[in-house]
Amino acid sequence: MSEQTKTKEPRLIVGVMVLMISNIIVKLIGVLFKIPLHNLLGDAGMGYFNAAYSVFTTLYLVSTSGLPTAISMIVSRSRILGRKKQVNKIFSTALLIFVVVGTLGSCLMFFGSSVIAEMMGSPGAAQSIKMIAPTLLLVAISSSVRGYFQGHQNMIPTAVSEIIESIGKFAIGVVLGIHALNIGKPIEIASAYAIFGVVVGEAVGMTFLIVFKAVYKQNYSYTNLEDDGVVEPRKSILASLFRISIPIMLASVVLNLTSTIDAFSIVNILKKVIGQEAAEAAYGNYTTLAVTLFHLPATLVTPISTSLVPALSAAHTQGSDNKIRVLLKASTKLVAIISIPCAFGLSILAKPILGILFSNAESVENAGILLTLLAPAVIFSSLLTITSSILQSFGYQRFPLVSMIAGIMVKITGNLVLISIPQIGIKGAPISTLLAYITMASLNVLFVKKFVKHEFRIIKTYIKPVLAGIIASMSTMASYTLIHTLMGDEWYGVLLSILITAVVYFVFLFIVKAFAKEDILFLSHGDKIYKVLQKLRLMK
Repeated sequence: MSEQTKTKEPRLIVGVMVLMISNIIVKLIGVLFKIPLHNLLGDAGMGYFNAAYSVFTTLYLVSTSGLPTAISMIVSRSRILGRKKQVNKIFSTALLIFVVVGTLGSCLMFFGSSVIAEMMGSPGAAQSIKMIAPTLLLVAISSSVRGYFQGHQNMIPTAVSEIIESIGKFAIGVVLGIHALNIGKPIEIASAYAIFGVVVGEAVGMTFLIVFKAVYKQNYSYTNLEDDGVVEPRKSILASLFRISIPIMLASVVLNLTSTIDAFSIVNILKKVIGQEAAEAAYGNYTTLAVTLFHLPATLVTPISTSLVPALSAAHTQGSDNKIRVLLKASTKLVAIISIPCAFGLSILAKPILGILFSNAESVENAGILLTLLAPAVIFSSLLTITSSILQSFGYQRFPLVSMIAGIMVKITGNLVLISIPQIGIKGAPISTLLAYITMASLNVLFVKKFVKHEFRIIKTYIKPVLAGIIASMSTMASYTLIHTLMGDEWYGVLLSILITAVVYFVFLFIVKAFAKEDILFLSHGDKIYKVLQKLRLMK
């Protein structure tokens, strides 16, 4: 094959940037969705909505969560060897599994909705659980196609489909919620109407992925290899999929139990102290305001871990130790640089940020302290995410599961003990979540250092961004106080202080020498960026 017809091998940083941009858009749409929805349904109605979504998320993780990663790993190993027929057989096998499991999960949600709602101590959530049930099958099919493309390190279909899903969810969900209230439906039914927007969004996103897969022709010329015709039997492919996916699925389920434990424990514990209605409102307030903001930094971190798995799997198959070393160092440092200022900023500006997003002053007041307590967990949840991807890429899928089981034990104990103390109450939920993530991330780091036979200096990687983050945080507090005092406007105070903080943080990253030349060259057009930084005297 001539040089002119060859394609370039996919790069990790390209996939990261594509997913990062799409995730930012998706999260912004998600926040925009929840703001009018919260104004419509209030804390109690959002409690029903979030309870149903939590059940869907848990069942999705139980049924299919590990399979997209498994598909991306074994597709990546096969495509780097040029085995196109093998790749196609992997996809068809995985799709069959997804359809069967997704159908069973949807039926369980639909027919078991009342029982599940009663178990959660929130019987009003039953209709919302029933309404969102079909989403499980739709997401299962979408996940199989995403896994296929992620295995080729092509993140564009995933990115576009997720944006489509979010727009559909926002547009349809809010309209249906408004319609339900206008025709006099009670709040629990209005919540069910609103959550049906999720079903419509997922259906449109799935349709896009199916059409894209049908018309897209994958090019393997960059491998410099012809397809050797090797195609494993379906039984062998199934064994590989389950061997990889089951530990990942279990780890994902256990990790998601932090929100599931909240869904099943907060109302049940608090209602004994403050009553059913107040307990449901407290749960809705915490999960809609504080937890929503807490998950925003994952928008920037998840693309790194998603792109890292197939990249590391391919490098491991090639036996390229240097590529593995560069991938490990760059991805871990990038996660540290992103997560640290996000955690500090959310904690310091929790109430002002919530105040510009949500109009209910009482809800903002209640959620402000909850987000301040929860925000530091961003650092540890991000570290957990990237170390789990590293362990999975090297075939150590079971170790993240061990870490997460230990963390969940901490979460359960924390909720049961702390929330039941009247002086702590709902604040026990974010505190126990923070302690759980510290436990899980710490154990994961120990496993990586012990079993991954490559350099992994976590303290050296994090210490400089932490120093820059502390200095930047001082500028956050000073600039927000000054701007808010002088201008008396929450919007200007928050936005300008965030901008000032970002500039201070960026400059101090270079002052404390957080970046090496290798880190800059790793970026797309890294050589040009490095020359610009040299001219600015930020690097030698």
